[in-house]
Amino acid sequence: MKKFGFMMMVAAIAAFTMTSCKPNNNNQNLDDIVENGFYVTGEAVAMPNLVAQGQFAVGHNEANNNELREGMYEKYVVIEAGKEFSFVLKAGDENTYYTATLAKQELISDGTNPMGYFGALSIGNAAMKVEETGLYHIVLDLNQDQKLDAAGGPQVIIAPVSWGISGGMNGWSMTVGQKAANAYEWTWENVEIPGNSEFKFKDENGWKIFLDGETQQVSANTNLGQNMVPGAGNIAVAEGGVYNIKLTWKLAKGNVEDGYTYELVKAGDLTLDPATFVVGISGEMNSWGDPSGLLLAKYDAAASNVTDAATKAGTYVYNMESVTFADGVKFKFRANGAWLGLADVTATGVELAEADGNITLTPAGTYNIVITLVWDGNGITSFSAAFTPGTPVETTTITVTGIVPAGWETCYLWAWNGAGNFFAAWPGEELPINEGKVTYTFNDVIAPISVIFSNGSVQTSDIGDINGNVEITIADYLQ
Repeated sequence: MKKFGFMMMVAAIAAFTMTSCKPNNNNQNLDDIVENGFYVTGEAVAMPNLVAQGQFAVGHNEANNNELREGMYEKYVVIEAGKEFSFVLKAGDENTYYTATLAKQELISDGTNPMGYFGALSIGNAAMKVEETGLYHIVLDLNQDQKLDAAGGPQVIIAPVSWGISGGMNGWSMTVGQKAANAYEWTWENVEIPGNSEFKFKDENGWKIFLDGETQQVSANTNLGQNMVPGAGNIAVAEGGVYNIKLTWKLAKGNVEDGYTYELVKAGDLTLDPATFVVGISGEMNSWGDPSGLLLAKYDAAASNVTDAATKAGTYVYNMESVTFADGVKFKFRANGAWLGLADVTATGVELAEADGNITLTPAGTYNIVITLVWDGNGITSFSAAFTPGTPVETTTITVTGIVPAGWETCYLWAWNGAGNFFAAWPGEELPINEGKVTYTFNDVIAPISVIFSNGSVQTSDIGDINGNVEITIADYLQ
């Protein structure tokens, strides 16, 4: 395997920089110059020759603090079905072609595994093809540090792209965008975004995709943060409101962010009611899932004080009972999708400390918690939690699997137990359908629980007395 290290790249770029200072006698656009690096070319990508726009970005390994990874490259590009494309490594005057025998298979992500293409990367000029035209995320890696040996060595993954948004507007779940018919644009209309919140653009299948399967030492980001940089910080929205959002991709050379732009246009004012907020705790005790069961706080209307009926400004109180904290367990508070760390919370009755950006509590034990937040009509201005000793209750973990009826494209789960509802609003949690099934795990819940499945128009009857893991044929319970 021929290696092309960073030092060679740096030297080549330096040589280009020195010579490019000469007078440009032919008025050539510097953006069109084909520099050293990896390229995609071929009829399938509408670039039959080596051109600047076909250049890959140097890859960042999300599994290693998003550091630049030598020998890893990535690019977003439209590939036309049935037509041929190849990869080319340009190093000075030498062009080395790379190819792979692509297999269509399930790729490994941290969410829902997408169907895409995988192949062992090797030197050669055999052309590659895909079965469906679309925008793809190509990640290739020369395995220069042997971390991919167990996965087959140098390789390429080609994953179809469908963008969504995840953030304060949806409790960091997923809202897939509406794709334009004749362009690579995704839009979200009338999105209610609370003030002082954040979001990211995220592929509907997850935050990242792995090149080495279960080993998970090498992964590429499948999200866009600040300035459209993959894996960067969240995009901040200071002013609450109803927004229209548009994300646009265009073919571009160089960094991934050079190919994406977004628009965030306020279309109206927003009045949020904190009485409906999902408030509680997420942490290691529930695998960082959304608050549910004992970790979901209940709104206390009698103890709250709404001072402005129009803006819903006021003081809001929520109660939690019998929440058990093991020694050293990490967690964060949650409020309407926001993740609140140590700097955001005032606590009494316990000592809170910071740990890897999260919170730990001493002394360990079981507590009742009264949460009080102040809402100014646009955002939360203070958040406090009062801890008092509580009595442990017996809890369990229950996984509910639903066999989805044929023809259902959407499936929601609504659930409750004797302590109340697990989700803030009907129809509950939208679950991804994978091979005809949906699955949801309730952690640290008081059994029994009851559930309802629906697709937004039809629903099951109440399915109750669930005390352990269960698989339910949804069609048997449709009303």
